[in-house]
Amino acid sequence: MPKQYTFEFKGAKQDFLNELDKHPHHTSANGNKHYIFHDCIIDIIDGSPRFGIQRGGHSGGYWYMPTITEYEDHIELCGTIEYIGYQGKQSLIEKVTDKIVEILLAILLFPLFVIFWLYVWISKWIRKLFRKPPVTEITTEDRLFDLMENCLGCTRKG
Repeated sequence: MPKQYTFEFKGAKQDFLNELDKHPHHTSANGNKHYIFHDCIIDIIDGSPRFGIQRGGHSGGYWYMPTITEYEDHIELCGTIEYIGYQGKQSLIEKVTDKIVEILLAILLFPLFVIFWLYVWISKWIRKLFRKPPVTEITTEDRLFDLMENCLGCTRKG
């Protein structure tokens, strides 16, 4: 079961949207807004925000899509991080052609893949030999916390 993330913003939903409007954004013809914060995306679609936290391949990514609950003095954003990929429709011929191209690319790029992992393996052992700390990657969860707490002024709950 996906983990629930809950954030609290002091103010009404309109205050939250006004806070977003202080930052550069693009408004589409149908009134939806698109913001970019660091490496994250915020889309306001029909008055509901969704937060693009991390890319997940060529045409997909990880999105935090909360439900907003309004209280007298604050709002709560509660939701999960979900992967949303490309949802286009392809014919059978296009699917087969894409699969053949993927297989050919895999065969051609396999030597580069082996060289890359050999480099990673050697650099890992050199780091271990000289007792350097391992390189850590920022997680999707950390990106969400950074965006909500540092950029948007929300506080984490639970």
